[in-house]
Amino acid sequence: MDQFIAKHADKLQGSLSCFDRILFRGYLPFFSGYVMASFLETRKVHRCDVKRFVLTQAYRLKDYARQMAAREGRPYQYFGERMRKEDLARQMAERDGITEGLVCVFATVEPCRTFSLRWREGAAFIQSARRKCLILYYYFMDRDFGLIHVRLQTWFPLQLQVYVNGHEWLARKLAQHGVRYTKHDNAFLWVEDFARAQRFADRFVSLPWVARLDRYARQVNPLLRDVLTPMSYYWVTTQAEYATDLVFKSPQHLAEFFPRLLEHSTLCFSARDVLSFLGRKWHGKFEGEVVTDQFDHGFNGRLPGRRVKHRMKRNWIKMYEKAGWMLRVETVINDPEEFRVRRRVRRRGRRRTEWVPLRKSVAYLFRYREVAQQSNARYLNALAQVDDPTPGLRGLDTITTRKRPAGA
Repeated sequence: MDQFIAKHADKLQGSLSCFDRILFRGYLPFFSGYVMASFLETRKVHRCDVKRFVLTQAYRLKDYARQMAAREGRPYQYFGERMRKEDLARQMAERDGITEGLVCVFATVEPCRTFSLRWREGAAFIQSARRKCLILYYYFMDRDFGLIHVRLQTWFPLQLQVYVNGHEWLARKLAQHGVRYTKHDNAFLWVEDFARAQRFADRFVSLPWVARLDRYARQVNPLLRDVLTPMSYYWVTTQAEYATDLVFKSPQHLAEFFPRLLEHSTLCFSARDVLSFLGRKWHGKFEGEVVTDQFDHGFNGRLPGRRVKHRMKRNWIKMYEKAGWMLRVETVINDPEEFRVRRRVRRRGRRRTEWVPLRKSVAYLFRYREVAQQSNARYLNALAQVDDPTPGLRGLDTITTRKRPAGA
């Protein structure tokens, strides 16, 4: 990244690397039908009462959501079709001036992994199953993270999903410390002190994530206080987006330069290059596919303009311009086991430190940042060889522009 910044320093305001969208998922220890059956036995639920017990808990969760919405004076709405729930929640928050607390609760039916009771030769057993069930989306305006959602599955195993945005967190952190900025959507178009903003952004991984996520779980799942005692959720990172933003001094500079970058990244970066950006070596044992595609969002989507995306299995790196001022390179990690982390392991009865596959546990969020930050830096350094066509275009304009004779 330093190579790219050094080459184009005269056109850049600054750079900022930060987590963008992150999805955390919480799991209760219902890993199999056998574990679920053991749980029911400890609660003295007979096989013939399983359905009634499960539905009772689902109704409790639904009623709790309705009561919370009524108590806070906020809407509870059911949607039978797909829609942009986040956009609607944000509109509600802006319309009603909500700066902290519950914004709304949306309910919808979605596919889920759950359990079903089966009979075989007169004996009942519980097994995993795919069904559709009621899903509750709680939207909160959080004091630290801005608009977040907590998604709760009302059928066992009662999975939770929490969405946060690192740019929203950083904006609030900068405001708290008196650092001025200009922000558009989830991007900073100007920051008074980019270096200080970067130091704040680097602290994001050190937040007490388990405690924060447990707090959200207790807010939306009342079963943790009785039926599920003393269980707690195990938290993992299911998707993490980490963006490196280069903010230009003029939209014109980026508008003239971006097509050249887009063309180069689409036509010149090979599968070997993409693997190297993501910290992988090219070898014959690699199984999977590496795909590069370019997409034009037009002006009707959430991201107006064009972007290029390089995908390795379920992880990818993409580049696009945002708000006319900013070039963004973003690494998205869905499958962390493609990467490595150095940690203590036990081998043949002895403990030692090794590079092992990266896990999804929130404890390794720091490693997500390291992997993605290095990936973005390698990508930008590879783009450093692309020359800015702006000086040539300026010279061409000088030559080809019709000039009026003196005194005419």
